[in-house]
Amino acid sequence: MKRVVNFFKYTFVTLALYCASGASIAQTMPSKLTQLYQDLRQSAPENAPKIEAEIRFLWTSSGSHTVDLLVKRGQDALDRGETALAAEHFSAAIELGPRYAGAYILRARAYVLAGVLGPAVHDLQTALRLDENQFDAIALLGQVFERLGDLDLAQRSYEQALAIHPHFAQVKEAQAALRAVVGDQAL
Repeated sequence: MKRVVNFFKYTFVTLALYCASGASIAQTMPSKLTQLYQDLRQSAPENAPKIEAEIRFLWTSSGSHTVDLLVKRGQDALDRGETALAAEHFSAAIELGPRYAGAYILRARAYVLAGVLGPAVHDLQTALRLDENQFDAIALLGQVFERLGDLDLAQRSYEQALAIHPHFAQVKEAQAALRAVVGDQAL
């Protein structure tokens, strides 16, 4: 019991000092992400998965339990192949949390799976305005450009994603496949 009381005292004092410093949790997350993106760019291949996992963990938090629930329902619908229902859940999440890039990316993924590429591009652009280092959004944008036949923009998207996450295996594979299709032609 004494340990629990001490834990709460420590937590309360830490939180009080943190708040007194003028910082907020909302301000800390972007700076933490900025540092993690920098670490990822400079990481050795064996360290990249840990840093990527930390980034992905921070991406999953919208800051709202309701938005998180809607996103979870959308992901479940997407897993079942119900792209229209998934897009509806993600749209509701976006209405409640318009600054949460993850919902835009997931809705874009649902649109891509449904073959609705214009709105997917718009959502990915919105997500990148919210977080320009969102390498999943950039990679998905590359896939969309490939489907649209703009191989130059697809290649540039993949290069941009790899500039942020140099060890992103799926993007390396997509880039290699694109080069195999194009051959020696300059992109």
